[in-house]
Amino acid sequence: MNLGVGSVVKTMSGASCSVSWKSGGSDKVSDQFPAGLRVLVVDDDPTCLMILEKMLRNCHYEVTKSNRAEHALSMLRENRNGFDIVISDVHMPDMDGFKLLEHVGLEMDLPVIMMSADDSKDVVMKGVTHGACDYLIKPVRIEALKNIWQHVIRKKKHELKDKDFDQSTSVEDGDQQQKPPEDVDYSSSANEGNWKSSKRRKEEEDETEERDDLSTSKKPRVVWSVELHQQFVQAVNQLGIDSMHLLAISLP
Repeated sequence: MNLGVGSVVKTMSGASCSVSWKSGGSDKVSDQFPAGLRVLVVDDDPTCLMILEKMLRNCHYEVTKSNRAEHALSMLRENRNGFDIVISDVHMPDMDGFKLLEHVGLEMDLPVIMMSADDSKDVVMKGVTHGACDYLIKPVRIEALKNIWQHVIRKKKHELKDKDFDQSTSVEDGDQQQKPPEDVDYSSSANEGNWKSSKRRKEEEDETEERDDLSTSKKPRVVWSVELHQQFVQAVNQLGIDSMHLLAISLP
């Protein structure tokens, strides 16, 4: 592989890395982060591997290297919490970088950076679609390596957000389960008497209103006085006994 060793070494000579960031790439937060960032580098080319190791150490990272993808995967499986980020070459004989990326994503969920001298669009897009957090074109510049800690921080933030979301969702679900539905009747023996009393009172009020309505619709009751009786007798004498029932109907 064409790494451009001369240009890389020249770049290394004048490079320095800032270590003033205060964040965490691992379980134990360092005041000098990203110093101490634990990086696993995988490349089958020994020259490329040596140059990358020197550049990463120049950034004050802790570097573990492997020249075989299968060996790197075994190290990751044996020590899942021993690394913060993986940098892997794409084209390797035993296992290509995409397959390693797949295993790491499924088993360890670590950020993985792919690198290759192949800068074709298809290869780059394949790395991104397979879950790589970045794709570095060889020869890799030290400026790019100085910034790899950002991928670690970004992943940690996503994990915290997902955790907070899960916790808030579980709390909301619990509140919904504890909150009784509004349309459920929870009449207990203690308030059952009050409920029945209110119902009886309402029925009595309805009956009273109904009687009032009926009474208003009926004719007023006639008070049969002596004067009214005399008028009735005079009318019967004038009209005859046969007209008496018609007269009674016409009375108010």
